[in-house]
Amino acid sequence: MAAVFAPDFLAPAGRDVHVTRHFSPTSGIYAEKDNNFHAEKPRQDLTQEATFCDWVSIYQTHTGAGLPVLSDGYFVRFDAEGTHEGTTLKKVRIEGSHETAIFIRSDGETVHFEGNVSKWGRPDNVFGYTFAQCIARINTILQSKGLPPFTAGKKGEVNTPNGWRTQWTGARITRLDLTENFAAGSAEDAYHFMRFLAAQQASRLKTGTHGQGETVDFGRGSRRVYSKAYLKGPELLKHAAKPNKTQTDFSKEYDPYLNDLANWCNSVGLVRFETTYKSTFLIDNGQQFLGGINMSKLEADFKERQTVFTRANCDVEDISSLDAKTLAVYRMWEAGDDITQKLSRSAFYRYRAALLPFGVDIAIKSNVIKFQPKTRVIKLEAVKMPDFYKMPPPSFVRLVA
Repeated sequence: MAAVFAPDFLAPAGRDVHVTRHFSPTSGIYAEKDNNFHAEKPRQDLTQEATFCDWVSIYQTHTGAGLPVLSDGYFVRFDAEGTHEGTTLKKVRIEGSHETAIFIRSDGETVHFEGNVSKWGRPDNVFGYTFAQCIARINTILQSKGLPPFTAGKKGEVNTPNGWRTQWTGARITRLDLTENFAAGSAEDAYHFMRFLAAQQASRLKTGTHGQGETVDFGRGSRRVYSKAYLKGPELLKHAAKPNKTQTDFSKEYDPYLNDLANWCNSVGLVRFETTYKSTFLIDNGQQFLGGINMSKLEADFKERQTVFTRANCDVEDISSLDAKTLAVYRMWEAGDDITQKLSRSAFYRYRAALLPFGVDIAIKSNVIKFQPKTRVIKLEAVKMPDFYKMPPPSFVRLVA
């Protein structure tokens, strides 16, 4: 897989561009703990194989390093009186294959990175990489651009208004997305599960349903954390080219692998669960430093948020096998209609006999006596990677200038 990079836009030759620095928002003075102020390696607490990392936003300041300036132009801010307030460099969009992209910016000292590094340069990210593997991929990309890697830096304590706190001088994380796959068993059961999920409540987070019910989210617009579940098969097919479709210079090329993968996702009823941890949440929980991030702790929170998906088995009415006419009669009964006034005597008893095995007696109005229909249980299971899945090693990053 080849990745094509967009052109780099550096500061114009012979012209100084004064850039507002983006230093780490620290206050106070670092103190060496026990006179042993030394660099420490970042924690290597890897997430379990079932949990992957998608999007990462991270930055690090290398004071006085004289790094290459990497940007796609810059924004200049002036106040109402025309006084220059600051200049911010625009991020360079790094194009990858399969219409993927990541973003990098360097002002000569501070390097910023953001994007879905797990998906970058790949046709899909049904299965992805751990956080540690994603950082390794990011550092490989930075190296190709002549930029230093993100590191843990040095550990110390800083005096803040709330007392002494542990901080690191290395990279800081401002967004981190974790994700996990579940199997409902079939496409039909997956849709049933999403309807069940749409009626659930996750703490104080607002529940929303999008598309044709393929996506249910919790906390949209939150400044701290945002979770969602969606059906991966329909999502893949939505972005895939259709077979036997007339191709143009601007249309996507049909990829049988991607369509086979989407069909496999549908066959197992793959439900994707993702959680976005934003800067406020990371800071409040002491997870903003690359050197101090504790993935075991973060994953524990991720698992806790999954309880909205697994807090109870999903019981759905087992009426999917009914023919269209019998199902229509059931819906009329469920709405409270008097079925005896809707059908002939023979038809009434025929449909009554068909529905009684499901716990429904249309001879009694549903708004008079509540019958409990027969149900079947949809239980989410872990998902195993199919044999045909193409999973490049995390170190594989081929760059084409």
